[in-house]
Amino acid sequence: MILHEDSHTDHVPQEVLNWVLHRFQDREAFFIETVELPDGLPQLACGLHGPVMGDVPVPEEGVTYRARWGSSWVSRLVDRPFRLTRQITVIGGSYKTYSCVLYTCFGGPLSPKEPQDPTLAPKNREESLKFWSEHALSV
Repeated sequence: MILHEDSHTDHVPQEVLNWVLHRFQDREAFFIETVELPDGLPQLACGLHGPVMGDVPVPEEGVTYRARWGSSWVSRLVDRPFRLTRQITVIGGSYKTYSCVLYTCFGGPLSPKEPQDPTLAPKNREESLKFWSEHALSV
């Protein structure tokens, strides 16, 4: 796996990014993996709230819907602080002429694509609606 100029990593400290590239250096195909960061590396911000994070479901009161970080669809958002986590999710795969590029990595667990995401497969819509009815992202 390599870092590419199109990799989305601006939200991850360089030392964590270096560890990710070393840890997953032998990958040669699409993958998604969530692992714990080793001691000595900084924790990462995680903006996910809801049962998967050990919280109660996020009620509709206090939730807002709007596009975030340049996406073309609206997200379910809540005015709560990011929290720190040692968990990192790494996503990589083929890109252009490369067999495995780091697409992105972020603090926290993997969540289903959001219901408004145009790349959401129809077969995954029900799971997405259920998950995002109970979860929200920090503004």
